[in-house]
Amino acid sequence: MKNLIYIFFFLTQITNVFGQNPSQEATQLFELANEMYKQGNYENAIQKYEFIEKSLKQESADLYFNLGNAYYKLNKIGPTIYYYEKALLLAPDDEKITTNLAFAQKKTKDQFKTLKEIGFSNVIKKTASVFSLNVWTWLSVLFSFGVFAAVLGFLFKKESQQKRYFFIGIFSALFLMMFSFFMAFTLNKFIETDQPAIVFDAIIELKSEPKSDAEKVLLLHEGTKVNVLETMDNFKKVQLPNKTEGWVLSSAIKEVR
Repeated sequence: MKNLIYIFFFLTQITNVFGQNPSQEATQLFELANEMYKQGNYENAIQKYEFIEKSLKQESADLYFNLGNAYYKLNKIGPTIYYYEKALLLAPDDEKITTNLAFAQKKTKDQFKTLKEIGFSNVIKKTASVFSLNVWTWLSVLFSFGVFAAVLGFLFKKESQQKRYFFIGIFSALFLMMFSFFMAFTLNKFIETDQPAIVFDAIIELKSEPKSDAEKVLLLHEGTKVNVLETMDNFKKVQLPNKTEGWVLSSAIKEVR
């Protein structure tokens, strides 16, 4: 019962903070949209939120979270999950977003079992995901300066004990620099291949080939999350959580990134 109350609380609340350093127009529109939401005027609230995103080119986890909540109130599960996913990209540790997303996903018709990756590659991915791409990049730069400083210390110090310490420091900093660079490279490749999208159409066919008359693999319904692998003409090749692959019309899905 507590969980139901907990979920209901998040689904009936909106956030009142909009990004960092927003424009005055965006702030005013955001507050106006929030008031419309509180009054139950969800469609007009959505129009204001989306104007901030698309016309003013501003985004925040709060904006996307509120959009998800507004679409949920209209029982539009595709846009609901889409905007929760976008909010989660900006705030991956936000409990209210993860709670609402999980709650909304339970309303989708397609419930595919996610096949988890195992082995060394999965360990590498998890390690790389500990920090953001920017953090790994800055760490590699920082350790490169460490290598330079250690080399200078080794060259200019005369005492053998100190030179030994700097010699060890050279290889230690060099290892950390290469490790950070490798993690940044791995995470960047992971981000490039991770292209989530949400089905927006009520029902679509997953086809074996990028052709309208191709064999149907199965049916997908609104709100289902897929990963885009490639694009060909007006079709996209996607992969489901259970690793099933096929082609769908590009217009039937919307990419999160």
